[in-house]
Amino acid sequence: MPGPHVFLSRSEPLGCPCNCWPARRAMEELLHQEGCEPVVVDRESLVPGQDWMAAISDGMGSAHGMLLIVSSHALRSEHVQNELAMAELRNRHDGFPVILLMLPEVTLDALERSGLGSLSPHRRQMVEWPGKDDIEAVRHDIRPQLDLMRAESGGAKVHHRVVHHLREVDAESLGRAGATLGVPLETLSPLMRHRLASGLLTERPSEAVSDPLRAALTELLPLPGPDASRELVQLSVTHARVPVDEAARMRGVLDAGSPRVAVLPALSTDTARRYIHRASEQPLPWDHFVVPLTAGTGVLTDLVERIGEELLEEFDIHDEETLREHEHDFGPVVVIVPHPPDTDLVRALDTAYPEGLLFLFVVDGTLLGTTGTHTCLEGLPTWREEEMNRTVRRFVRRYGTTSTH
Repeated sequence: MPGPHVFLSRSEPLGCPCNCWPARRAMEELLHQEGCEPVVVDRESLVPGQDWMAAISDGMGSAHGMLLIVSSHALRSEHVQNELAMAELRNRHDGFPVILLMLPEVTLDALERSGLGSLSPHRRQMVEWPGKDDIEAVRHDIRPQLDLMRAESGGAKVHHRVVHHLREVDAESLGRAGATLGVPLETLSPLMRHRLASGLLTERPSEAVSDPLRAALTELLPLPGPDASRELVQLSVTHARVPVDEAARMRGVLDAGSPRVAVLPALSTDTARRYIHRASEQPLPWDHFVVPLTAGTGVLTDLVERIGEELLEEFDIHDEETLREHEHDFGPVVVIVPHPPDTDLVRALDTAYPEGLLFLFVVDGTLLGTTGTHTCLEGLPTWREEEMNRTVRRFVRRYGTTSTH
């Protein structure tokens, strides 16, 4: 994955005898060493016919943060003022990181009296430039901000969703939850939220006593709204308890050809829903529903008809084309069948629905005696399966439902 882009804002006239050029060259080298991509807009970088402000706007739009080299020239530069104004606007919208590198010839008083002072740069991290011979001091001071840019530029949608939910949690609660999960404490709150999101979503088998995930959730909840609390619980517990290898095997069924069948040994269809959510790798799980088998004649025909009715009523899917569209846009629809996948059943379902669906059979007990072409998942030990579902139910009941009082 490419590293974050860091917009380098500065002003350095050719032949300038001050620290402008040494600082610029040193910071470009440092950023490259840290795996970042410096974004530098100057006359050499302009495409023929490209407008200067358009180039700045494009550079800022692709950047994940900004490093402003505060020189005496930058204090008087309209371009630097415009760049900082863009950065401030993005900062208010999405927390765009801004770092100020103060050169020795610029005082804080001069900065505040300049055209940059009206944009409140003093609210940003300020790092003193000690000279090119002590670049490690600068690296130490700005590395947390660079780590934040990496976190913002990478990560899955689920990770960023959890970070979003943690934005209103106070620093003390973040710290206590992080200590419980073994996450290093960060003084930079946005970075701490990313660290904690990673900790919550790390695969973590349940423990019979003093489980760290449950303890961490207790520190973080409730969130401002029950929907947010419920989603944080579901995402955290699902990612911590369902093995990532099992989720990958479920996704592999989609590319394994026909029939698309997986078998999960489990006591509850709730467990199947957690596996589906984990395999989807999205904040929202793949669409799914349960179709229990009924005793009697015509079971296969009845099952195929009920699946068709559910697809039409719930998802507006009425033929193979709309089924393919749905999978392309949202992922497959998963049909949970609480029954062993005997050969005739699998053949009938595959004939009726050769694409667009994934059939997840839930089997209570061992898989001995089951036949057919399918992917057998390992499932969880009984007590861990029960703990996973019980944790979701209890925490959602306490924090994720609207109070009626």
